[in-house]
Order: sequence, then structure tokens, then C-alpha cells
Amino acid sequence: MIKVVIDSNVFISAFYLPGSAPAEVVFLARKRRICNFVSPPVIGEIERILKGKLKWSDSRARGAVKRVKKFSEEIYPEKRLKAISDDPDNRILECAVSGQAGYIISGDRHLLNLKKYRGIRIVTPSDFLDAIR
Repeated sequence: MIKVVIDSNVFISAFYLPGSAPAEVVFLARKRRICNFVSPPVIGEIERILKGKLKWSDSRARGAVKRVKKFSEEIYPEKRLKAISDDPDNRILECAVSGQAGYIISGDRHLLNLKKYRGIRIVTPSDFLDAIR
């Protein structure tokens, strides 16, 4: 099974754009066709964005996070990384390295500019879908 880390921005897009490439990636994880890893910082970022930027209620944001955790494998990275300047993106890299993921699926330019990190491909949702087809 393909191991991935889905970035928080992909989850946010999937919540708002049914039928989009991000929604399709999340669907694959929900159906366990790919194995998605999350870590407490990644989960925290999803919840923070939903409640802060998107003004979701606490209960709605917690419900979304609970659903993400239900179909994802939660891991606890032991090593902190400082590979790029945007610190939350380092948490994504840590999660992927700890889970030995093959892909990071993101819309974040800081991550996408790396293209690869320690053998982990960093791709957009569309590029990921193309790669596995």
C-alpha cells in the first residue's frame, strides 16, 4: 500500500471542494486504498485552520478532525527537522519521515519547491493521482 502524508491544506480543500483532486485523495485514504499518516501537530494545524481562518465551530472542527484520525495512522515523530523556513511545514516532513511515507501530498509551495525530501516525493493532489493511475 502506498504510504502518504496529506497536508492540512489538502484536507481543507477537500472539505470545501467535493469532486476535486484533494477530495479524491482524501477519499482514497478514507477507503484505505492509501495509508495516510498524521501526527499531533498536523491534526492541530487542521483544527486551528478550521476554527481560525474558516470560523468553524469547535464541535464542527473537532468532528472533522475525529473523522481524519479515524482513517489515518497517527504517529509521533521523535526527531525535529528544520529543513525549510516555514516551521509548520517541517512538521509535515517529520511526519512523513517517521512514517516512511512515499509521498507528501500538498498544495504548499514551500514543500512543493523541494520536490523530494529524503526520498519522499512531494507532489500536488493532481500529480499524485496521475502518478498512481
